[in-house]
Amino acid sequence: MMKILIVDDEKLERKGIRFLLKERMEEMEILEAPNGKAACEILKRIPVDILFTDIKMPFMNGIELVEQARGMQPDIEMVIFSGYGEFEYARQAMKFGVDNYVLKPVDPEEFHTTLDKLFEKIQSRIRQRQASQWDRDNLEEYFLGKYLYYGNEELLAKISQRINIQSWEEIQGLFLIESEDNFFEESEEEFQKKLSEEINQKLSFLSLGQNQELCILRSSCDQNVLAAHICHWINQCFGERFYVAAGRPVCGISNLPQVFGELDTQMENKFYQKEIRLFLPERIIKEVPSEEYLGEILNRMIKDIQLEDMMHLWEHYQSLKESAQGLNRYSQIYTKFMFSNLVKEFFEHQHMEGKKLEEAIQKVYELSSIHEVMNLIRELIQDMEKRLSDLKSDARNEVARAKSYIYEHYNEELSVEILAEQVYLSPGYFSYIFKKETGVNLSRFVRVYRIEKAKELLTNTNMKIVQICKETGFSNVSYFCKNFREYCGCSPEQYRKGEVPGE
Repeated sequence: MMKILIVDDEKLERKGIRFLLKERMEEMEILEAPNGKAACEILKRIPVDILFTDIKMPFMNGIELVEQARGMQPDIEMVIFSGYGEFEYARQAMKFGVDNYVLKPVDPEEFHTTLDKLFEKIQSRIRQRQASQWDRDNLEEYFLGKYLYYGNEELLAKISQRINIQSWEEIQGLFLIESEDNFFEESEEEFQKKLSEEINQKLSFLSLGQNQELCILRSSCDQNVLAAHICHWINQCFGERFYVAAGRPVCGISNLPQVFGELDTQMENKFYQKEIRLFLPERIIKEVPSEEYLGEILNRMIKDIQLEDMMHLWEHYQSLKESAQGLNRYSQIYTKFMFSNLVKEFFEHQHMEGKKLEEAIQKVYELSSIHEVMNLIRELIQDMEKRLSDLKSDARNEVARAKSYIYEHYNEELSVEILAEQVYLSPGYFSYIFKKETGVNLSRFVRVYRIEKAKELLTNTNMKIVQICKETGFSNVSYFCKNFREYCGCSPEQYRKGEVPGE
């Protein structure tokens, strides 16, 4: 709403200007002051868009007022009223940026013409300011996305030369939200608005694809409790089709890529635990070989087996081996019972027949020392590693076939179910091996390829943006433009003109 201040020592004159303003359709708040001194008191407290002032007034004349007003509010637009014999005053006012004056008595047509120009000037400035802020916001999202995926000190140094990254210091936590369908392509804005209203925390968002959204927490709270609330709310509000993964608390900008990477790994758990909707960060293992420690690390190894995460499986095995001597406080039966569950997981994951599993568990109970048990576990890990290596070539072929299908059908619907059907795998397993083989999840791979194709079309054709959106498989133009900005750091129009960050 426009705020307008009328300054004139004659009440009748102020009333006349107010009447002319009321004839207009624009929403505005009209303030009045009988002299320049009173007007300055208003300007100290209230931002004003347009100042109308007479020249000859007691206490402080109009020329002194515009000088004071310009110092207090640099963007204020000002109009002076002058008589035929007062042009010299008007010329002085021009030194303070006043290039609008209306002769007295005021002609209504001249007044409205002047006001039309001022309103357009102010609206244009507002639009430019909003566009500039939009560009800054999208540039920050673009660089934040790059840093989360490819973060290192060198990249961070380059980014800090382009934008102010001080606001990243505010980031306290990250939450990855994933839908079973392409929910965010059609409902991203509605989701962001409703979640921001529901959660009394400082949040921002980053689109990661048609079925993934990153929620960024910029305030301090119990993040596990908040994640549980978000998970319950979103599934209640939009249907039982969402998973939420909460990261560890962020400890500074340098910690962001690591926490983000861990989120992606946590979300992979849904392949094995489909009924669970919320995945929280693992507790830190204590360096004491307590009962809690033993159960915790064995549970982690079971999860590593399920995820076929050999790197962490070896790390957890080494941690257990280093503390093996401290396990002698427990009875052999208890320790062997705990390890037998781990052995069982190795065999069940490889779908081995029951007889071999029984023999392996019997072997655990026959071993005479914890070191022999650890040697058995090492052998099982080595066997699993070899088996996965043999299977990797098969997985590579299936992923290659899926990628070829994406390249040919990128402008069609490409859900995980459709792609899994092409390679005769279950959606969950296909999603899992695709991430293992390519290093990125399916949603991001498809999104990046579509945007790269859009860049080609922007460079090599004169197609309209709405046509390129449809041609590259996006059904929603605003969603396409938003994703393009976040990936490229500029709008499709800017990219076509060559206005690309860093180029």
